[in-house]
This record gives sequence, C-alpha cells and structure tokens, in this order.
Amino acid sequence: MIKIIHNFIEDQLKKPTLFIDESKLDINFVPEDLPHREKELILLSQLFLILITQPNSASRKVLITGGIGIGKTVTVKHFGQIIKSTAEKRKIPFEYFHINCRKERTGYKILVKIMKHFNKNFPSRGFSFQDLLDMLKDNLNRQNKHLILVLDELSYIIMKNDDIIYALTRINDETLNTPQRLSIIGIIRDISSLNNLDESTLSTLQSNIIHFNKYSKNQIIDILKSRVKISIKPNVIDYNIFDMISNLVYKSGDIRKALDILWASIKIAEERNLKKVSPECVRLANNKTISNFSQDLLISIESHKLILLFSILNVLEKNKKSYGLISKIKEEFQQICEYLKLSIFSYSQIMNYLHELEKYGIISIKIKSKNIRGRQAQVSINDISLELLKKKLLSIFESRGLNI
Repeated sequence: MIKIIHNFIEDQLKKPTLFIDESKLDINFVPEDLPHREKELILLSQLFLILITQPNSASRKVLITGGIGIGKTVTVKHFGQIIKSTAEKRKIPFEYFHINCRKERTGYKILVKIMKHFNKNFPSRGFSFQDLLDMLKDNLNRQNKHLILVLDELSYIIMKNDDIIYALTRINDETLNTPQRLSIIGIIRDISSLNNLDESTLSTLQSNIIHFNKYSKNQIIDILKSRVKISIKPNVIDYNIFDMISNLVYKSGDIRKALDILWASIKIAEERNLKKVSPECVRLANNKTISNFSQDLLISIESHKLILLFSILNVLEKNKKSYGLISKIKEEFQQICEYLKLSIFSYSQIMNYLHELEKYGIISIKIKSKNIRGRQAQVSINDISLELLKKKLLSIFESRGLNI
C-alpha cells in the first residue's frame, strides 16, 4: 500500500501544472495588492497614525463591520503588516496580533493566546483571568510596547457575555496619565450583535466604525485578475471565466467563494489535461465545491435556522424544481420541529430566519406574482450542490445531538 501511494505521488509530481503558486489563492494569503479596499486602508491609517507620530499617547478602538467574504480580515491583516513595518523603520516598539474568537471562544483563552504570542512557552493553565490581564499590562509596560489586538469574529465572544471586551477596553482606567499600550480592532459581520454589550462598552466600540460594502461584479473580476497574475501561468484563464465566476458569487460578494471556485476549476482542468480552464471546469467546480468558508459559516448558524435550511432542501428534492414555495417549506419545518420536540415558530419568525439565510448568501427569496389577487414567495438555493449541503447539515446535526 505504501508503495502504491508513493508511486501515485511521484506520478502527480511529474504532471505539468497550470499554477505558478497555488498558495496565493488560499483564503489565508495576504496579497500586497488589495483592489477596491484602498479607502478602508486609508481610514485605518488615519485612525492609527497617532501610534506612530506620538507613540503610546493614545488608545484606539475600531470596529470593522460587513458581510461574509468581502475582505474585512485580509484588509485588517494587510494594514497590520503596513503599520508594523512603519513602526519598525522608526524603531518604535510595536506589536500586532490577530485572534479569531471563533477558535478562542472565551476571554481566558484569548488572554492566554496573547501571552503565548510574547512567550511561546507560557503555560495554558494556572492563572486567574485577572492575573492574565495584569501580566499583559506588565509585559507591555516592561517592553515599552504598544499592541494592536485584532478580535476577529467578535460576535462569538459577545454572545457569551464574556467580560474580556470590557476588561480590555478599560485596561488603563485605574491609573491616570499612563502610557497607552493597547488598541483594539473588532471585526464583526452584523452590528446588531453589539446590542448584547453593556452601554459603556458599546459606546466605546461604536466611536469608530468602518463598514465594508460587498464587492460588485466588476470588482470581483478585478480581484480575481490580481490573484491570477501571481498564482497561475499566463493564458490559462480567459475573461469569460472571470465573468462566469463573478456571476456566481456577486449576490453575496463573497470573494472567498470566488477564489475557491477558481482554484477548484484549475484543478479540474489539470485533471483533464487541459491547457486552459473551460466554462465546464467552472460549472463542475461550483457544483462539487462548498468552500471552507461556507462550511465554517454553516457551523456558526444556530440549529433552528439550519433545520429550516434542511427543510428547504427536502422541499426542493421532493418537487424536483429549482425553487420551493414558502408555504411548503413552513409545513416541512414544523413537521421536523415536532419530530424533534422543538418549539414551533410563527410564520413571521420563519420569514425572519429565511431573510437571514438570504443575507448569508445561501438562499434566494423571490416574490412571484401568481395572479392579480396575490403573490407567492419562492425560495431557491444559490449555486450549492444540494447533495453536499445536505451531507454537511446532517454532519452538523449529529455533532449537536439532533437525530434528523
């Protein structure tokens, strides 16, 4: 078996590739060129310029908002690289650290993660929350450093009513006229989740808000072109391929999904020994692929909304059409809730859930005129394989102890 796998790998390595560097299409890659986010980068630079001109004289709290896959994280990381480099040129002690709150879901874990950034051997246990907070302050003062801390996916912490946001935004409240060592950038999809914060923390975070609008079709094409230049060999992608991928994702503006489809299209072209990516490669990639980001998004959605999404899938499979009527979806949803002995929701609540799923870019809702007496709402799935989506939902339900 080992020999078979070894031979397979060797054979794959000998095959010609259409890539220059496929890692440049990875969602975690931070490119030097960020088309159509120049305005946001300038706003961040204006807000944080004082950290360079007058080190440790001020603390900044900034909130980044906007939908999924529209460049919030990559823009902030790009800005982090710029300001850290600028500070280093001027020999200003400076740190930038990016934490995903979906992975570090408690204030304690966040503080430990920060301390490990300064000392990789820092123990994961054995301290109180206040101990960690004091050690963070002492560490920054001792090293005479200012830290820009980015809390990505901030809503995961807000939902837990954790004290970490309050503690970090008030870290210097007990002393007067001391150096300001900590600035915070929070990244959040929906600003309404801030309503769970206490008024003082809310007012602090709301003082500087930068909202990211979703990308347009042409902007998505520009971004794909800029990535192709650094990741794929010349003449592999024609304009019609850029246009095709843009049409698939422009409703949500999700550039992560666009990059995922592009990468998968090239892989399919390589498997078929093609010298160029064809439209069929894009279709196959779109039908076969749920991007990692889409999977992460599904995991973050509460169970009732996922059950509603599952109900939509069932209706679409039963009627074998591209859309399902909301009346049928409501019936299916209520039946599943009754089977699972979960609370039953009103029509208005179901509509609210459907609109939230539409905001995520998972479904589309269309009002279809039936006759002059009334209208019917239709729901369809946006360019995701029903088979793959259903398989993923069942896996999530199983992990949550829901036997559907």
